[in-house]
Amino acid sequence: MCFRPPSFDEMMKKCPECGTFNPPENEKCKKCGAELPASDVAGTGADAGAPVPGAPKAPGAPAAPSAPKAPGAPKPPTA
Repeated sequence: MCFRPPSFDEMMKKCPECGTFNPPENEKCKKCGAELPASDVAGTGADAGAPVPGAPKAPGAPAAPSAPKAPGAPKPPTA
Protein backbone atom coordinates (compact mmCIF):
# COMPACT_ATOMS: atom_id res chain seq x y z
CA MET A 1 0.00 0.00 0.00
CA CYS A 2 1.33 3.39 -0.94
CA PHE A 3 1.00 6.42 1.30
CA ARG A 4 0.20 9.67 -0.45
CA PRO A 5 0.19 12.76 1.79
CA PRO A 6 -2.70 15.19 1.36
CA SER A 7 -2.18 17.87 -1.22
CA PHE A 8 -1.67 21.51 -0.32
CA ASP A 9 -5.23 22.35 -1.36
CA GLU A 10 -6.65 19.62 0.89
CA MET A 11 -4.66 20.86 3.88
CA MET A 12 -5.23 24.61 3.54
CA LYS A 13 -8.45 26.65 3.58
CA LYS A 14 -8.87 29.17 0.78
CA CYS A 15 -10.50 32.47 1.70
CA PRO A 16 -13.68 33.03 -0.34
CA GLU A 17 -13.10 36.81 -0.28
CA CYS A 18 -9.43 37.35 -1.15
CA GLY A 19 -8.21 33.87 -2.15
CA THR A 20 -5.46 33.68 0.48
CA PHE A 21 -4.58 30.18 1.72
CA ASN A 22 -4.92 29.78 5.48
CA PRO A 23 -3.98 26.98 7.90
CA PRO A 24 -6.87 24.55 8.55
CA GLU A 25 -7.22 25.64 12.19
CA ASN A 26 -7.95 29.28 11.25
CA GLU A 27 -11.58 30.39 11.44
CA LYS A 28 -10.89 33.83 9.93
CA CYS A 29 -8.63 34.81 7.03
CA LYS A 30 -5.17 35.94 8.12
CA LYS A 31 -5.14 38.61 5.42
CA CYS A 32 -8.65 40.13 5.21
CA GLY A 33 -10.37 38.74 8.34
CA ALA A 34 -13.28 37.15 6.42
CA GLU A 35 -14.98 34.06 7.85
CA LEU A 36 -13.47 30.87 6.41
CA PRO A 37 -15.58 27.85 5.45
CA ALA A 38 -15.64 24.95 7.88
CA SER A 39 -13.01 22.26 7.31
CA ASP A 40 -14.19 19.52 5.00
CA VAL A 41 -12.38 16.53 6.45
CA ALA A 42 -14.74 13.92 5.08
CA GLY A 43 -12.63 11.40 3.27
CA THR A 44 -9.32 13.19 3.83
CA GLY A 45 -8.65 13.05 7.55
CA ALA A 46 -7.51 10.35 9.90
CA ASP A 47 -11.13 9.64 10.85
CA ALA A 48 -12.15 8.86 7.26
CA GLY A 49 -13.94 5.54 7.25
CA ALA A 50 -14.24 5.44 11.04
CA PRO A 51 -17.63 4.20 12.26
CA VAL A 52 -20.01 6.81 13.61
CA PRO A 53 -20.87 6.15 17.28
CA GLY A 54 -24.41 4.83 17.59
CA ALA A 55 -24.71 4.06 13.86
CA PRO A 56 -26.15 0.66 12.98
CA LYS A 57 -23.82 -2.01 11.59
CA ALA A 58 -24.04 -2.95 7.95
CA PRO A 59 -26.02 -6.14 7.33
CA GLY A 60 -23.69 -9.11 7.22
CA ALA A 61 -20.74 -7.13 8.58
CA PRO A 62 -18.25 -9.25 10.53
CA ALA A 63 -17.82 -8.62 14.23
CA ALA A 64 -14.90 -6.45 15.27
CA PRO A 65 -11.84 -8.54 16.09
CA SER A 66 -10.90 -8.74 19.75
CA ALA A 67 -7.51 -7.49 20.85
CA PRO A 68 -4.84 -10.21 21.07
CA LYS A 69 -3.79 -11.19 24.56
CA ALA A 70 -0.23 -10.51 25.58
CA PRO A 71 1.85 -13.58 26.42
CA GLY A 72 2.23 -13.94 30.17
CA ALA A 73 -0.55 -11.44 30.89
CA PRO A 74 -2.38 -12.07 34.16
CA LYS A 75 -5.79 -13.68 33.88
CA PRO A 76 -8.79 -11.54 34.80
CA PRO A 77 -10.37 -12.36 38.18
CA THR A 78 -13.36 -14.68 38.07
CA ALA A 79 -16.48 -13.93 40.09
